[in-house]
Amino acid sequence: MKLLIQHRHYDNEISGVLTYINSIIPELKNRGIEIKTISTKQDKITQWLSHIAWADIVHMNSNDLAFAMICKTLGKKIIIKYHFSFYLSTHFNYQQISFSERLKTELKQTLPKNNYPLKWKLHTIVKWTRLATRLLTATLVDYHTACSNFLAESCAFNWSVDTLYNPISAPLKNSLKNIDTLSKPYKFVFVGRLDRDKGVDILLKAVETLNAQNQTFQVLIVGDGPQASELKQLASELKILNKVSFLGKLPHQETLLTVQDALALIAPSRWQEPAGYVVLEASSVQTCSIVSKMGGLPEVAGPHSLFFENEDVQGLANCLRYCLDNPPEAIHRGWQSSQYVAEQFSPTLTATQLLNICGKLAPELLTTATDG
Repeated sequence: MKLLIQHRHYDNEISGVLTYINSIIPELKNRGIEIKTISTKQDKITQWLSHIAWADIVHMNSNDLAFAMICKTLGKKIIIKYHFSFYLSTHFNYQQISFSERLKTELKQTLPKNNYPLKWKLHTIVKWTRLATRLLTATLVDYHTACSNFLAESCAFNWSVDTLYNPISAPLKNSLKNIDTLSKPYKFVFVGRLDRDKGVDILLKAVETLNAQNQTFQVLIVGDGPQASELKQLASELKILNKVSFLGKLPHQETLLTVQDALALIAPSRWQEPAGYVVLEASSVQTCSIVSKMGGLPEVAGPHSLFFENEDVQGLANCLRYCLDNPPEAIHRGWQSSQYVAEQFSPTLTATQLLNICGKLAPELLTTATDG
């Protein structure tokens, strides 16, 4: 079988979509599947045409209407995977409503206010055009998948959307994480983009709460972003610079080692994260996670992680204190989380699920490819 995998990224770009694609390609090739990838952002349309003509099935990873139309014109079956929220109105707030209600909510929330400048009012047309493009693309594809149950449900379509998790590769080390190998004082780590969506300010305020209780610990902030200077200023105002270190961007391997040395990873997002990949990476190196109950975070973090309500500074502080008071339990939770992701998020399982979908669309193309 010939499978074409589409995305909208540059080759050297850091992206969860590319991580997903690069994780499943070796597994698919091991099963005799021929693979080609195409970037509809980077590659020329002549490459689109030649690659689509070559493929038996196309696996799309973005809402690219022009690409989908060419695929259907050439008679190709399409499997799409949604990696991000389909609607702007679910970015921070989500409630389970019907497809028609979701569209009404989306259109209402994107309407400009009367006092908005003209260019902002005109931007509403851009938002509606993008929504229409996404919806038209969705009607063209043959099979719908999403990177989490939460994201699949939030699409609110009148047709089914299957969950196809982003897989995580084998952990850094196979040996059990040991409390004696952790550096002291115990560390918590945040990894991600430094902007309001990610809720780093919530973490800093929780650190202030613990600092007032004379707890001994360190918090490492790995990443950069538009709010970096503002967050450093906040840490200074809260008088917690002795507890918090801003490390900036680190190479991937160094980041994993930093997470592995931590007592817990913190994901305090205030937006509806579809499926936070950094949580899976923490689990893969036997580090437990403390996550806000937003979007797909609890789902990918698994039952052995610790949770707090969105914006609940005291709730997060309580989770941090629990880990500091019970380090062996935090480490045990990390080991349990590593078993959870090994069972639910392996590349083997994801490749099998994808090939099963291919088999539903074109059973004549598959023989033993799904055996793995």
